[in-house]
Amino acid sequence: MRTEAGPAPHVFILAGPNRQGALQYFEVVTLQTAGATFRGETEVGRTSDMVVYSDGSAEGNASAQAVLQSAEADYKAVQAWFGGLTLPTGQDGDDQNIPRTATPVQVLIDGQAGGAYHFGCDATDIYIQPDPSLANGFMVAELVEIFEAAANNGWACGNTNGEGLSRVLAGERNANLAPDFAQTIQAWWSAGHADYVNNNSATDQDENSNGCATLFLYYLHSQLGADWTKIVSTGGSTLGETYQRLTGKSGADGFNDFVSHVATLEQGGQLALPANSNPFPIGATGDPGPSGQPGGSTGAPDPGTPDIPQPTDVNSAIGMVGLVVIVLAIIAVIVLILNATGAIHILG
Repeated sequence: MRTEAGPAPHVFILAGPNRQGALQYFEVVTLQTAGATFRGETEVGRTSDMVVYSDGSAEGNASAQAVLQSAEADYKAVQAWFGGLTLPTGQDGDDQNIPRTATPVQVLIDGQAGGAYHFGCDATDIYIQPDPSLANGFMVAELVEIFEAAANNGWACGNTNGEGLSRVLAGERNANLAPDFAQTIQAWWSAGHADYVNNNSATDQDENSNGCATLFLYYLHSQLGADWTKIVSTGGSTLGETYQRLTGKSGADGFNDFVSHVATLEQGGQLALPANSNPFPIGATGDPGPSGQPGGSTGAPDPGTPDIPQPTDVNSAIGMVGLVVIVLAIIAVIVLILNATGAIHILG
């Protein structure tokens, strides 16, 4: 049980053997101790929206450089998913009880992070585990949460829906996170696949809810065809509410349809997942539609699916031209016959 004063960290924890150590660390780390760590680090570079620091270790330096290399592109991608939202000015904080929320966003290294964290959904000091192959993904996960707070449309960074969104969007920017997502998905399924779609009470430290949320967001995106910007802007207090807003059907219907698709992947208690951890689409795709509408139609095109003109059938076109030629020939013959018999006179 956490007893320290001040804000608790909002976290992204990797699955695997180091997870328990990270959970224990987050029970004791405070804004004060993290601030002390931050003051001992050295700036390695900055962009217009981000400043990146290192603890001076080889892994820390490599990770900082990895973040810096794609920092501005990652920032702009997240901003675009949130509809071009500009982060509020914020404040500098006091390193005691009030976290920094000012811009630019600052990224620093914490060797005990076990992933990444920050002290509050809108806190703009991001602490990441030194791992060059995953570093920018860690940063994006926490950056998404900062934008969630600014958007204020239901994504709760410390709970299932907000943590799930931060994970899938981080995975869009760093595919190396996929094996971690697969572990949390498998954990959720093997534990009985509880409904975290309509229950948003689990914290961001709950491995099973992390897995459920990640997989359900893949379902919305790749099975139902909603692009990430549409999902982000739709929001909702639960993932079930997001589904309801997108489709017109209840969150319970959404969870049942989702599980029925996923169940087809089960093999000996585990799911057969692809390398990218996203198994969708499975079978028929598209919005299943509100109850009572024939054919599963909502009366609107699937989100993210453009209207595509259908190609003209060449054989039909040729047949039509031939028919026109025959009709014209018949008319010409009739005119000649009538002219020859004196019925009409058109040749002068």
